Amino acid sequence: MPTPATDPPPIAFGVLIPNWNGEAFIERCLGSVLAAARHAGRPMELVVVDDASADQSPRLIAERFPQVRLIRLARNVGFGRAVARGMAELSADWVFLLNNDVALRADFFSRLIETLHAGLAEGKRILAIGGRTLDWETGAINHGGQRRGRERGLIVQQPFEAEEAAPADFFQAGACLIHRPAFLALGGFADLYHPGYWEDYDLALHGAARGLTCLYEPRAIAWHCGKGSMRRRLGESGLALVLRRNHLLFNWVNLPLRDLLRHLARLGPLCLAGLPRERGSAAPCPWGRAVLAALVRLGPVLRLRRRRARG
Repeated sequence: MPTPATDPPPIAFGVLIPNWNGEAFIERCLGSVLAAARHAGRPMELVVVDDASADQSPRLIAERFPQVRLIRLARNVGFGRAVARGMAELSADWVFLLNNDVALRADFFSRLIETLHAGLAEGKRILAIGGRTLDWETGAINHGGQRRGRERGLIVQQPFEAEEAAPADFFQAGACLIHRPAFLALGGFADLYHPGYWEDYDLALHGAARGLTCLYEPRAIAWHCGKGSMRRRLGESGLALVLRRNHLLFNWVNLPLRDLLRHLARLGPLCLAGLPRERGSAAPCPWGRAVLAALVRLGPVLRLRRRRARG
């Protein structure tokens, strides 16, 4: 007698928000998260990892959002490690990873879930699906689809837009849906990029090398303050330095060896001529400073390359 067909178990979803000094943003963020979860009509684990905030945001979360599981770290560990802690605490296979300075449109979760189901039905091995973020004040596109390009020998982001879900080379960690088992199997975000930026793009390429894909869903919309917490922490010049240093580190990890050696041989002239301008920061940062800051981390770069080459 044939065995009756059974439906596959429902997909479990969670929400993870790393928080550092997010008092100005977190209430709006969590309010929108709860509204989006209601709209999606699905139970979700809600976890906030507080990265040793010095403001009142942990107290605000505990008092006003009792349905959120708040994990308070004793010391500041940075974005990547805070995410790793949250991923270890969650049990859901699919996690909405959000910055503390985003506010979601009510259908944000629903749109990403719909795109996930469509992609899985097509046999895609999905690492992450990114949404579209708009500037909190102006409504201009803050971060959309990103494809991989080259400029002066470096891997750069090439923005693109679409009307519906489309393949992308990168995803934005601050407003995405990510496959937690794949994230953990890939080793999560590399510590190399501490305190943050470019670790999500790095993970996307690391996943692509192992047959995983990223998608961009432009109909999943969130409003983003844009580097709000990190700008407060580092200042404009410090933020510019970290962005450019991490762009270099990202390339040193991901460029093919021949291209990497060619790039390293040209570092002096490139510093004088100016490397590709980093998106998202208006503050001046001499590329020479960024190169020196990156060279300090050359040892970890080489170790990461070797580890990934071994698989």
